[in-house]
Amino acid sequence: MVTFKIVRTIEGARLNEKEYLKIADEFVVIPCQTEEEIIAAARDADVVQTFLQPFTRRVIGNLQRCRLIQSTGTGYEGIDIQAATDHGICVSYPGDYSRDEVAEHTIALLLACARKIPRLDRAVREGKWDSFRKPGIRKLWPSMFRIKGQTLGLIGFGRIAREVASRVKGLGLMIIAFDPYVTSEIFTEQDVEQVSLEHLLENADYISINAALTKENTHLLGVEEFKKMKTTAYLINTSRAEIVDEKALIVALEHGYIAGAALDVVEGEGERSIEDPLLPKGHPLLQFENLILTAHSAFYSEQSMHELKQRPYDEIVRIRKGQWPKYLLNPHVKENYQKRWGRE
Repeated sequence: MVTFKIVRTIEGARLNEKEYLKIADEFVVIPCQTEEEIIAAARDADVVQTFLQPFTRRVIGNLQRCRLIQSTGTGYEGIDIQAATDHGICVSYPGDYSRDEVAEHTIALLLACARKIPRLDRAVREGKWDSFRKPGIRKLWPSMFRIKGQTLGLIGFGRIAREVASRVKGLGLMIIAFDPYVTSEIFTEQDVEQVSLEHLLENADYISINAALTKENTHLLGVEEFKKMKTTAYLINTSRAEIVDEKALIVALEHGYIAGAALDVVEGEGERSIEDPLLPKGHPLLQFENLILTAHSAFYSEQSMHELKQRPYDEIVRIRKGQWPKYLLNPHVKENYQKRWGRE
């Protein structure tokens, strides 16, 4: 008789499968895309592992034995957390496992934009160099400015953005941030100026998106927002692609509303099969020399991957021991959870 079952509803390698079977009677991987598929696969699961799939109120209401829904990545926008709370189901994620890596990647992209590193590298590989008799690279130099004294604008001021802020202060950047969900006390503690989105767009030389995706900030940056930015400004996104209207970004790059951009994420990542190229030959984004693309690499390091594999496992162990998950996203669930499962 199966007394504890774990269902993983996403494609990819089975993480720590042998270890999981030490704490569960059954561990299965059933890739799902639709609500119906999730319900069929996870109806009798005690724990469900997912990433960006539609765990709606309808799906959650059909999870008959579920005690824990785990997002295996930082994003959890596909999970209706209030519905899970109402049904006495814990929701957790891997926490800040890649905070340092994303902050470092953000700063690396900022510096690459500021000093035009990719374009200079490509020019050298094409046989160009700079000398007084043959100034082959000099034409790329204009519009490069000293970083010290420029302004970095952070959209979102959570843990990753604060890590970015603390690290770039040594570069002499002035830092401003927009986040309507963060208290003014936190801005004061971090010595970062709290501003409106409009002020940030108009004054920042580099704009970094470090916010979780919500219904409210989907396509937060459109054509009108890009028009408000400096023509010498760069956009950096290591967060969620959908915060930026990709078509509007293409327009902004085509018309020179901004100097360039650096993207670790693009729209449609979760919608295509792993066999299909996300940016096929001829994709509009690939035409721009002033655009850097890094293929969702910001989270990666050997250390972060170890934590990404280990933390979900540890959370299940805690549930089995009658403990609360360490990275619980819905702490208000505790009363309903105890009523449903009889835990003290």
